[in-house]
Amino acid sequence: MLTTIIPPHVSPNVRLVKTFMQSVWSDMNPDLLGQFVSASFVDHAYSPADKAGHANMVKIFSGAFSQAKHIIEQCTEQDDRVVIRLRIKALHTGQFRDIAATGNTIDVTQYRTFRIVEGLIVEHWALFDTASLLRQLQPTVVVAGTCTIK
Repeated sequence: MLTTIIPPHVSPNVRLVKTFMQSVWSDMNPDLLGQFVSASFVDHAYSPADKAGHANMVKIFSGAFSQAKHIIEQCTEQDDRVVIRLRIKALHTGQFRDIAATGNTIDVTQYRTFRIVEGLIVEHWALFDTASLLRQLQPTVVVAGTCTIK
């Protein structure tokens, strides 16, 4: 669920990014990626660094988290770039990495940058607060030992 309403006066690039976030991430539909990204799309956040890598991350996230809300808290546009700050709230109902479903609610910040050319996303970067996410999924840290300086 994307909680940001897209006003009619926003630029085409901002509209593209917000619609992309709604259709692909909030609705958890990686099959729609082709409607938003160019054939030469490069993803600097996921591996492989292409449409398949991005689609795979949508599948991983949607398999691990349900009831996801991607709340766009800030959106900035400059030249061919759109940068958004998101707040992601979801319920951990499936395995994420090596962590079995906890039933915990997560509330995590993410930054995404999109470069847009001729109405399509050609590059994507993402910065996710993974440390905060892991603390919310595993609130206790097991220490395997200590470092000793001799």
